[in-house]
Amino acid sequence: MPSSSHPRAIRQEGGQASLEWMAIVALVATVLGFGAALAQADYVGRRVTREMARAICIVGAGDCARDREPCVVGSRAGGQAVSVDLGIVHLGEDGLALVERRSDGTVAVTVQKGQTLGLQAAAGLGGEVHAGALDVAIGGEVEASLLARLGHGRTWIVGSEAEATHLLDHLGDAPEPDVVSGEGAWLSALRGSVGADGLVQLDAAHGSLTFDRRAGTRTDRRTGHDTIYVQASWAGAGAVDGVLGVAGGRAGETYAVELDATGRPVDLRVVASGRFAGSRDLPEVAQPVAGLLAEGPDADRVYEVTAHLDLTDARNLAAARELLDAVARHRASAQPSQALRRRIDEQGTVEARVLEQHASADDQGVTFTLEMLRVGGTAHVERRTQRLVAATSRGLDGRWLPRTDCVRGATT
Repeated sequence: MPSSSHPRAIRQEGGQASLEWMAIVALVATVLGFGAALAQADYVGRRVTREMARAICIVGAGDCARDREPCVVGSRAGGQAVSVDLGIVHLGEDGLALVERRSDGTVAVTVQKGQTLGLQAAAGLGGEVHAGALDVAIGGEVEASLLARLGHGRTWIVGSEAEATHLLDHLGDAPEPDVVSGEGAWLSALRGSVGADGLVQLDAAHGSLTFDRRAGTRTDRRTGHDTIYVQASWAGAGAVDGVLGVAGGRAGETYAVELDATGRPVDLRVVASGRFAGSRDLPEVAQPVAGLLAEGPDADRVYEVTAHLDLTDARNLAAARELLDAVARHRASAQPSQALRRRIDEQGTVEARVLEQHASADDQGVTFTLEMLRVGGTAHVERRTQRLVAATSRGLDGRWLPRTDCVRGATT
């Protein structure tokens, strides 16, 4: 029997040791890469199930690509408004120019204008002066207002920021817009001020008495589709439920119904947006992915959560019928049924985004109040920029995926 010192035995032992060492190295590499491999496998699996659900939807001739719509990855806006108070009559005019850069490389340019007319009564004695850094209010007063606003807008889809700038510089020669819109709004408020620079909000049984109701239509001339929407929001009105489970404060949901060129409903869209200081501010529907949206620097941020429900599905349409009728009548007090909430939770798609926002404003003007009469005028200029910092979507398969195409577009 050969001894261990024999050259052949030494070679055999050396070969076995090499195989054992390679096995150990392979095991360590497998363990170290297991988490990443699982994560990648889960990501790929979610992609597969999403595409399978989309394929089934397409076979059924459904509305199947809402979670593929381009994101707004960055925007800049400039707006101005002037108003005059004569006794109890309030007159105002405003304008806005908005440029939105989208993840598919296109740019949306929107120009809006509006006029406001209403009644504004005040009791007490006071005055306000706004001039640059000077912002002074003296005396005390209680103010109630009921204002009506009519507005209209035009949107063009162009291929670059340079085209957007050229369009805004030559609006008089602009081509026919791709989208036109019209909006009507009722704006009511009850406010009070006490002492110098002491604006306070008056509370009632259901919170602050500031209420905005907006309703309007949009027509996409490229597709022939019309969208009807209503929106209601309350300042300090406490918790708000709705479809998406909005946390509260100044909040509300927008309900929009899209009709195809024949007038058939094809999509119900529910939108919630608000300030975002942390995951607790997100609507309930986005809480499962709060960790993906809460990351990033401590900055002034906002969230936007949009749910879509395919109305070409007869069961979805039946569950949404009551809300659709309310939207068609521009009833902002419309409330979704429990059946509709379940259909959106089980069959809807959801887009959740967080944007970093920078805004500045400048006010100029003087107003005085004596008894029930107010006299004066103000001019307001505002600038705002936004940049997308996180985006994720829940597809027809009910599973969430990060919108890497959107976030990547925001950084390029």
